[in-house]
Amino acid sequence: MLLDGRRHSVQQGFIAHDGFQCGCCTPGQVCSVIGMLDEAEHGHPSHVTEHLEADVDLDDDEIRERMSGNLCRCGAYVGILNAVREATGRRKR
Repeated sequence: MLLDGRRHSVQQGFIAHDGFQCGCCTPGQVCSVIGMLDEAEHGHPSHVTEHLEADVDLDDDEIRERMSGNLCRCGAYVGILNAVREATGRRKR
């Protein structure tokens, strides 16, 4: 996914945080993160969203729930979570 010759910020996060290993799941993971960010921006809750009327807070539980349909056979979940945190402007707590 290049936009104007540049990678999407989510792709950059995956590279920076080693969020991919073999690369099999990377396209699906990246697309899901971009979709998740759009859903959260528009206030769409998930199964773990605590306050349905408030803005969606993409904490670690919320991120894990929203990404739970994507499996990584290499176990790069820590890097993926760190990449998503970066995309949402969060840092590990």
